[in-house]
Amino acid sequence: MRLFVLVGVLVVSSVMRGQSEPVHGLVGLRPLPRTAAMDHSHNHGGSWAGTPTYAEQQGNYPFVAEHLDVVKDWLDGDFKTRKVFFEHYWGLDAKRDDLDPQKNLLIRTIRNWESKGGEVVHILICREYRLAIQRGYTDALPGPFKEDTRILYEKDVDDIRALFKAAHEQGLTKFDNYKLIMMVEHPSFFAEDERFLPIMEKVEGIAYESHQFNRHWPLESGWSKPEPVIKGAKWTLEQGKEYIFYYGPIRYQPRRHPGIERQWLETYWERGLPKHHPRMHYYLNTFPHESARQRPVGPETDPDSTLGFTKWLIEEIKQPGRSL
Repeated sequence: MRLFVLVGVLVVSSVMRGQSEPVHGLVGLRPLPRTAAMDHSHNHGGSWAGTPTYAEQQGNYPFVAEHLDVVKDWLDGDFKTRKVFFEHYWGLDAKRDDLDPQKNLLIRTIRNWESKGGEVVHILICREYRLAIQRGYTDALPGPFKEDTRILYEKDVDDIRALFKAAHEQGLTKFDNYKLIMMVEHPSFFAEDERFLPIMEKVEGIAYESHQFNRHWPLESGWSKPEPVIKGAKWTLEQGKEYIFYYGPIRYQPRRHPGIERQWLETYWERGLPKHHPRMHYYLNTFPHESARQRPVGPETDPDSTLGFTKWLIEEIKQPGRSL
């Protein structure tokens, strides 16, 4: 009798633990433009002057505000989450990468968000030397692989880990380590070349940027065509690591391509991109590039707005019974 009761308790406990385990990853958002003062002076894919802002939608996105998991570069909106992610470029110049925690830009960035009550969840990190050179960083250098120059050297990661530890010992940061997510350029090189394995062991995961512009267009033949993207994502999860599908910027052409932002994601899922997996995260990078400058930010009740699209994605990822 006692054995029966004990077995029953163990079974019930196991079920309860199973119910508490996450069945999906995180949904994140890069909200741009945030306010006119902060972002209307930007010029990326065309002038951002006069484009809709998130500040103008205050009170108009209660569902997204409640259910968004992670936000980038802005804790002043309606979002309830205090979890943040950010991008960081390593290898642009020696001053930025100074290994003295008091002088290092990465440590200053972490301190900035933690001082505002933010919890740094993911740091999307890479070498971005081509873009950097165009922006005046003449000493920027590529990573070790010509196939994907964004990938860091092993020493880069070791230096950053040591930097984290030293910063915490000096009381500059809350923790002595943070999740480094390698932001890659090629959708599957990292999953195909064994030279990358030692680096993969040193980071917590991979982030792949899937745009709808330039060489990424169209979906079936562009840089982000489904097969290599899916291969890279599945391989990453098989290694026990996290994968961030960093989606955007996305087009806004409601007459020529209505619903194109949803169609691409649905195609990826139909072809096999993991949708509901605890280490598979979907972060939206919906800044106003070219046609996207015309997309309304909100309200979330408008399915064609950025917040309406974000609401749809949250429902798709965090309510697994809906589809796929």
